[in-house]
This record gives sequence, C-alpha cells and structure tokens, in this order.
Amino acid sequence: MADWIPYETSDNPSLEVSIDVDYADDDSFRKSHPYLLTVTASRFPTDDDGQPTDASAQALFALEQQLESVCDEHDAATVCTVSGTGTYEIYAYASGPDAGTALHDQVNGLTIGVDVTSRREDDWATYERYALRGEELEDARDSDQIAQMDEAGEDLDEPFLVVFDVDVPEGKEAAASKALASAGFGVSEEPYDSDTVIEASRSMLVTPGNLKAARTEILRTIAPFGGTYEGWGIDPDEEGADDDVEDDED
Repeated sequence: MADWIPYETSDNPSLEVSIDVDYADDDSFRKSHPYLLTVTASRFPTDDDGQPTDASAQALFALEQQLESVCDEHDAATVCTVSGTGTYEIYAYASGPDAGTALHDQVNGLTIGVDVTSRREDDWATYERYALRGEELEDARDSDQIAQMDEAGEDLDEPFLVVFDVDVPEGKEAAASKALASAGFGVSEEPYDSDTVIEASRSMLVTPGNLKAARTEILRTIAPFGGTYEGWGIDPDEEGADDDVEDDED
C-alpha cells in the first residue's frame, strides 16, 4: 500500500516534493527494480513561485496517467514527484529498461514539453535525495495531517483531543500505560486495535510544535518498555473531547 507524504524543501525557491515512503526500507523491491525512469515536464504555465497553475493540471494529469499505465505493464512503480522552478519531475523505478522506451513512445502529442530518460541506478540515489526518515518523516506527517484538517474546515485555533497510538511488546501494556498516565496522558482502558496498542491522549492546539513535543515525551516514556510510536488522530466532530477518535495514520 502506497504511503505518499508531501513536503517542501529548504531550497530557495523551495521545491514541492511528494514521496512514497514505503520504499525507503523495501530492500527486496529496490534490488529487483534498479532502473530509474525520469520524466521531466516543462513549458507549461506556472505561478510566481514556479509551480504549475491550475490550468496546467490537466496536461500533467494526462502525463501521470500514461506513466501509471506504463508502470503497470512493465513492472515499475512511481516513487516520487518534484515540482518547482518551472518543471515537474516524476521518478519511477523498473525491473528492466523497457519502461523508458514504452513511455517515450506515448508522450507525443501532449501540450507540454516532456523529456523521458532511463538508466540503471542500483543504489536508488535519486530516491534517497528526497527520502524522509525518523523525525523528518514524522514532522512531514504532522504537517500533512494538519493541512488536511485545515482543508476540511477544522478550527485550528481551538484545542482538540489528540490520540497517539503506541505499540508495546505483549506483557508490557500495564506498565507502559501507567508510565504514560504519570506523564500526563489520558490512557485508554482497553486497546482498540490489538492486545498491545495503547491510546494515549492529550487535549492541545494541533500545531507542529505541540505534536513534536508530545511525541518526544511519549517516545521517552515508552523507551524502557520497548515501545514504538505509531501515529496520531483526532475526532473531527469533537474539539477537546474523547469520543470516537478517528486515526489519521496507519
């Protein structure tokens, strides 16, 4: 299952990246798909920041559909897109070199300029240039979930009950729950997903800083029990209330 995370780079001007983080540690797929397919679109209308305008969306969508079709037919997968400075780049990895030729034969007739290249890249260096791991990944996830809340019309000036999912080894649930409660988190009386998942909740303004601080505290608290942090969610209908919490991350 794909797990696409968007973020902006620190470049000036910044680039908008969307990357499927599922491939960051998928050694089996990476070894069997060493051919990098790079698709670069250009000569389309952009805004002042060099990003595609709404008018460009139709042509770029058509290009992505063609690439998806080629990937389906040639054992390949799209893993990353990078947008900015008047270009839109799509990266895919394939098991063989035929995907690049197949796509090159399809892109004729598009209203935008498209360049297709294919080469062997065993180390997946292009993907690694944009890959996110650890705190960088969690920060990007937080920002994406906050943006989704904002787009859904949630009032981010009001506190929400945020529920953090924690996974601990079997037999450590009671001790970990007690430690989380002592750290000031509300703790579910019964796991909702498995015998080892704990819901730790806290009412807060949903900001990147608040989420990072809570996550850091949770990780420090569960470390002695071999626990792992699994993500967070909120109840979109109840600000600051502990009812029917909906998880936004698997």
